[in-house]
Amino acid sequence: MRVAPLLLTATALLGTNVAALTKRETINAFTNFLDNFLAPNNEKVAASINSTLFAEDVTGTVDVSTNFDGRELSVEYLFGLFVNVHDDERPNIIGSPIAYEVTSLMAQNNYVFASIKFDFFYSKLNLHYPVQIDAWMLFNEQKEVQQYDVSFRRWAWAVDNLAPKILPQMAQYANITNTTDPAQILTRYSTPIICGAHEIYCKGDNQQYKSYSDCVSFISKTPLGTFYRMGEDNILCRSLHVPMLPLRPSVHCPHIGPTGGGMCVARNYTEVVLDNHFPKGFIASKCVKTLRGPRGNKTA
Repeated sequence: MRVAPLLLTATALLGTNVAALTKRETINAFTNFLDNFLAPNNEKVAASINSTLFAEDVTGTVDVSTNFDGRELSVEYLFGLFVNVHDDERPNIIGSPIAYEVTSLMAQNNYVFASIKFDFFYSKLNLHYPVQIDAWMLFNEQKEVQQYDVSFRRWAWAVDNLAPKILPQMAQYANITNTTDPAQILTRYSTPIICGAHEIYCKGDNQQYKSYSDCVSFISKTPLGTFYRMGEDNILCRSLHVPMLPLRPSVHCPHIGPTGGGMCVARNYTEVVLDNHFPKGFIASKCVKTLRGPRGNKTA
């Protein structure tokens, strides 16, 4: 099976709901997205919440966390997260994107696949660190992102290198002096941040815990998790959602609560991998059903 003819066929069978863009229009839209992702441009996008970089009914997923569907969630997590973390005085494993280089790019009508090497800056460490992100994107006729599938390549390896530099700062910030165990430091550092944010932003109908001590009791007994699985029922997932609380408490307070609010929940590996999350796929929808090997009893 050769790939090129399939891609040409996919292009020819673009769904009627998406008007075809020229290759140049698609590349320009993609470049505009990347330029806006960088600091300080991302501050303006994050403040808008309803940025037209995304379609209103955008469908997206990020491999290290979970799905972010709809314009507001996509803006908050793909832009607001990096802005809020950068502005926060507390050390964080997430840096601020300040530059990029596209090292691989394929564009065909509305579809883009690219690999981008970002320069992430960690102000607390005065450190520049490269982070590679692979992205599939589908743009609509308004040049808005209609679908995106983003993967942080080698993120676990990046965290392995960054953690020894950041953990001492976390321990110092939280006044943790009686342990050097990374899991204990992360748990004791994250718990008061999560519970303190809950006390400030999650009031009335948004309240998730009876009290601060009730929150501490629950979080301290919750599995820590890992930085490359921040869409599961663990502490690190709830930490990821803390910067979103000031934006829309009614939406995000459940994410740090006991239920996880549909974001920080138990997930099954097989179900996640086999989930057909994207309405159009990233090849033409009429081709998707035919691109299966023998087990599906269908071949191209």
